[in-house]
Amino acid sequence: MVRFSDIIKDKDKKKSAKESSETTGEQEDSILSNSQIARVLSDSQISMVRGEKALFAHPFREQWSGEVITYYEKFVERAIDVRARVRNDQGISPSPILSDLHTIHDKDLVGKLYEYSMLASPGDYEWILFHNVHVMFLSLLVGQEMGHDVKMLLKLGLAALLENVGMYKIPESVLEKRGSLDENEMAVVREHPKNSYEILAQLGEKYQWLAEVAVQVHERTDGSGYPYGLKGQEIYDLSSTIGIADVYLAMTSDRPYRDKILPTDAAKYILKEAKEQFPSKIRKVFMNQISFFPVNTYVTLNNKSIGRVLATHKQQPLRPTIEVLYNSAGKKLEKPEIIKLSENPLIYITESIHEKDLPKVGG
Repeated sequence: MVRFSDIIKDKDKKKSAKESSETTGEQEDSILSNSQIARVLSDSQISMVRGEKALFAHPFREQWSGEVITYYEKFVERAIDVRARVRNDQGISPSPILSDLHTIHDKDLVGKLYEYSMLASPGDYEWILFHNVHVMFLSLLVGQEMGHDVKMLLKLGLAALLENVGMYKIPESVLEKRGSLDENEMAVVREHPKNSYEILAQLGEKYQWLAEVAVQVHERTDGSGYPYGLKGQEIYDLSSTIGIADVYLAMTSDRPYRDKILPTDAAKYILKEAKEQFPSKIRKVFMNQISFFPVNTYVTLNNKSIGRVLATHKQQPLRPTIEVLYNSAGKKLEKPEIIKLSENPLIYITESIHEKDLPKVGG
């Protein structure tokens, strides 16, 4: 088995692999044969997953196309299947995931899937499953804007979904712990990139690039990352793209040990405190994609009503589409109203607010 600790000593070899990853790649990964995409989750697996608990919670599910919902649920099911295989020391098959990635690219569903994912809730399931899926959609959104071709997008999506497989080996007592992790527990968590590398390296030489991208996701341009403290050009662009999506979504989601922060505050963190941690070209594209009022941000409008951002618009980043949830008196609407601020010049956002500060039901 090839180990990253050996690869990192051979700079020339790694740089050569990095340069070729943008122009090569297995033809089988981008144009898959029927035999390669034949493997899907069995009916019994899906029934077992669906029967365990309510699988997907989404407050505005009825407003989305069946196609978006279907592919969102399919990718969550893929993540569940991967987790089970990793925990049981069974092999992972990238082909079905690549097939689904190819389909959502061809159908131009990435943007809608990202927006849907930002409004979805994991319910009782482990947060890491949904985090991985959401990171994949956001990474693909950034990758598309950066002009990656389909082969690179397939690689980016696959790496984003699988880069955290090492986390599936961490005891649930650590992953689901309430309160801060102690020093030993934090050390266990920080080992997960190496664990991911070891798991993905078992896929063989064809997917060696996948193992290398995964182990670098938590590395930072300024050398402040882990596990090896790599800097600048030592880090793959695919890893940095996944890394910035991972940071943003981690900050804007609840965790057992802390509450989420406002998306606007997370955006400010990436713009200021984390300015030197990611390549400028990736950071700029990322900020253009999420906008200043990202999807799922709660906002107050100038007419005192309160709503949630459902969709953003590149040409008018300060005028997203809003789902109005509360009227100017703070009373929750029986039927939420959708307002496209881009078409309503007299209505605008005055501030973003935290979910915990929403009016109480019946207020």
